Amino acid sequence: MKSWRTMISLLAFSLLGAALAPAFAVTTASELTQKHASNTEQREAGSSNLTAYENFDQHVMTEDIATSLAFPKALTTVIDKAQASTHILIVTRDGELVIIDNKGESARFSLMLDDLYTKGQGGVLDLLIPSQFPEDRTVLLSYSKGNDSANRLAIVKGQLSLTSGITNIQPVLALAQAKDTPVHYGGKLLQLEGSALHTKQGFLVTTGDGFDYREQAQVISSQLGKVLGFTIDGKPLANPPFPDNPFIFSIGHRNPQGLVEGSDGNLFLHEHGPDGGDEVNLLQQGANYGWPVVTLGKDYSGARISPFSTYPGMTGPIVDWTPSIAPSSMIYYSHGRFPMLANTLLVTSLKAKALYAVRAVSNEYISTKIFEGPGERLRDIALDHQGNLLLLTDGENGRVIKVSPREN
Repeated sequence: MKSWRTMISLLAFSLLGAALAPAFAVTTASELTQKHASNTEQREAGSSNLTAYENFDQHVMTEDIATSLAFPKALTTVIDKAQASTHILIVTRDGELVIIDNKGESARFSLMLDDLYTKGQGGVLDLLIPSQFPEDRTVLLSYSKGNDSANRLAIVKGQLSLTSGITNIQPVLALAQAKDTPVHYGGKLLQLEGSALHTKQGFLVTTGDGFDYREQAQVISSQLGKVLGFTIDGKPLANPPFPDNPFIFSIGHRNPQGLVEGSDGNLFLHEHGPDGGDEVNLLQQGANYGWPVVTLGKDYSGARISPFSTYPGMTGPIVDWTPSIAPSSMIYYSHGRFPMLANTLLVTSLKAKALYAVRAVSNEYISTKIFEGPGERLRDIALDHQGNLLLLTDGENGRVIKVSPREN
């Protein structure tokens, strides 16, 4: 049975949406020229784009790099271009760091995280290695902390050694609001480099709405359902769009996951809709992405969440996935190893168990399913030093799969 908070939210946005939504339209982004496309429209409009990805899965080979990973949550790499080598790092739900060197040898380390909460969708959520590594060995972790009645997203920093793990862990930021649901944390981290904010000391983290607290996504004073901006020292970014709530970068998010920066500095974010309405957004500072006033999905019960699929002052997605695919992570591919994937967003999915390519075509973004070889839920994606894809599968027996061009 739904909680009283969810029932109040349904009533508010279904029956009183027209009255409430104007109060929520507190910020806008510049009008986007790109149109979002539904799954059906993507198949039609993207038919000419399919040529680039035709039979992608038949032109690649796969190899297990790691197996027996217990509930892995995030995957990243440390690439040494001079040595032409890659270290693969995986963090697991229950607080383990796995490091695999270029020879395939692995080491496991415990993460000393204060008050780690692992129920539901909680646990360790993401690991970010800033571009200054290894000159500066500071890295960031996001995780859920607390207990059943009061838990929240937290970000910490520590010192990474590829031979001894992460030590000297210190708090950076924790959400101001606690919640009593073990879901919708967000937690994806991004370092701002080539964006308009042009600061290597700037970071973003996504936060979910807590499921039963979805109306908080439109409350500026709440940090639920937002993207937050912060420095390595836990301070707000300079010139915040909401000075009274300086950590808020954007609002109106449900459960944002993938977060990347394109080669031109554009920021892309994807998030889970309810039943349908998974989406990719072109992320802009100060923008309102609509949830739950605007959605292209329905409640899991089949009830309508909102009468609005668009609303003035709220920014719509550039891609909509209905039915849902449950996007989990994303990279921007610009390597020459797979020329057909150049300047493409690659999106992993849990429900669809597939890899999707998202590319701008004729002034709109088109999504194409390109790979579903493992037949497993895909949790994360990264690249090795050669530009091969590394896919992290989900669950109690997760693995890292390398996807490389098939040798003729």
